[in-house]
Amino acid sequence: MQKYLAFLILPVLVSAQMTITAVERVVANVKPDVLRGSLNFEEQSKNANTIKEHLNAIVAEVKRADPKGEVCRDGGYNLSPRYNYKDQKQEFIGYSGNLSFVCEFVSIEQYNALSASIDKVTASSVRKSQGELAWGVSVQSERETQNRLRLELLRKAGVQASSFAQETGMRCEIVSVNFGGTSQVRPMMMKAMAMADSVSTQSPIQSDSESSLEATVDYRCSKLEK
Repeated sequence: MQKYLAFLILPVLVSAQMTITAVERVVANVKPDVLRGSLNFEEQSKNANTIKEHLNAIVAEVKRADPKGEVCRDGGYNLSPRYNYKDQKQEFIGYSGNLSFVCEFVSIEQYNALSASIDKVTASSVRKSQGELAWGVSVQSERETQNRLRLELLRKAGVQASSFAQETGMRCEIVSVNFGGTSQVRPMMMKAMAMADSVSTQSPIQSDSESSLEATVDYRCSKLEK
């Protein structure tokens, strides 16, 4: 854990009491626990029902493999007409359908298994492409980390109050803690893996991320009674 301290001392009654406002910061390394990526599908045809049938088959397979929707989200597709323009005239040439999923996997094996099962039901006329695969921190993991950081920051604030008391020869205590800042999660040298039309068999490099938390802490130091 690391922290930085920048404080402004505001004397209220110099001889009896003073208030110290400090910005406290704590940091923790977080191991990534989800492999994020996207699955995209596109088909062009003169028959709209053909596109619907093919894309619905993919949606059904994803729902079969992930019935609770814990791995992949979205799954809606759009269908739009396509035109050519010649001699300032609009010519209808067919339809274009697009389907996409945003997914979070726990391993590359889980990704490959879903990708392979989708391939079995995907018509040859449907073009499949994968987005970039990258390890990240899940919402649940980040929430748990932030809870730990809050406790760590409060502990550090208690230590700081004791330090102020030692340095000033006064009785110092924490008056208020304002967790007004937003938490930050920064990848630490994280390397993603670009995906094309082929199925991945290797996992991207898995590197820790850095999670931090800031709070404004008010301390009050009072003169010791003799």
